[in-house]
Amino acid sequence: MPEPSWRPRRPLRPFPRIDPAERRVLDGWVRVAGGVVVLHALLMLTLWARPGQIALWLWYGAPIVLAVVTAGLLVASLRSARRWKHGMNGWHVLGYVGLVTVIFTLPVYDPYPSSYDDRPSRVEFRLPLDGPVTVAWGGPTADVNYHVFLPDQRWAYDLVVTRDGRTFRTDGIALDDYLVYGLPVYAPAPGTVFSTLDGEPEVAIGARRWGLAGLGNHVGIEVAPGEFLFVGHLQPGTVAVEVGDRVAAGQLLGRVGNSGNSSEPHVHLHLQDSPRQWFGEGIPFHFHGYRHEGRLVERGMPRGGRGRGEYRGELIEHVGAGMAAGGG
Repeated sequence: MPEPSWRPRRPLRPFPRIDPAERRVLDGWVRVAGGVVVLHALLMLTLWARPGQIALWLWYGAPIVLAVVTAGLLVASLRSARRWKHGMNGWHVLGYVGLVTVIFTLPVYDPYPSSYDDRPSRVEFRLPLDGPVTVAWGGPTADVNYHVFLPDQRWAYDLVVTRDGRTFRTDGIALDDYLVYGLPVYAPAPGTVFSTLDGEPEVAIGARRWGLAGLGNHVGIEVAPGEFLFVGHLQPGTVAVEVGDRVAAGQLLGRVGNSGNSSEPHVHLHLQDSPRQWFGEGIPFHFHGYRHEGRLVERGMPRGGRGRGEYRGELIEHVGAGMAAGGG
């Protein structure tokens, strides 16, 4: 007689009873996680208060420390979990919630909350290039201006020349293939030159570059008390002014190059409250007297942007004083 095809099931084992002591134990990493959450909240509140130079130093150090400590606590929590026989208790859950909250709110540290965000410069700036110019990057938000996370360059502009959406003529390998390369760069505003650098080599297209190379060959102009304008990535050997010179708006500063931390030839400009690179807060500034989409803009902050491999920022052009007065 054949055996039945089914066999009686073994009785299920009851879940182990959780030790009441384990429900109340507070792991060390959970204690530290609570402190990290509190410090994270205090840091955000402090930065949103825009305390000036204090925010600058907190910005450069605190978010990185928070990210490293949070990652370390997650590793510690996993190691600690191996010692528990019955899974997590309520304290563990709170600890994980706190760490995940910190991780997902780290993007709040972008853009940098400059104390000048609501106090733009009163200086009248002209475009540093003549002829049609495309704003590669510029404006208030990260989608149109990738500089916004840097304290000193919070309100920077990058300017290029495009034709049919492209910045170069053929394959874009040689520097002189770029439409903006070698064009004269003019002083955007009158002031006194406080810094120059010339002779830095240019970066080949596609070559690795070091971020701290910064602006490369550049000119720094004090355009107002406590307002320092940097114009960067100039061609070596073309800087036409010296420290101490008094320059007028429209005066030649140099020619467009690809020195410093630059992926392709362009003009970089930013205004800050300190003559030292990296150690200043960015100040918003507007261009005056330019044409956009056929209309004259007396004062504006043109926006940049990039999509599908093309720069899609505003196409603008400096209008001379005579043309502005005549409406032509």
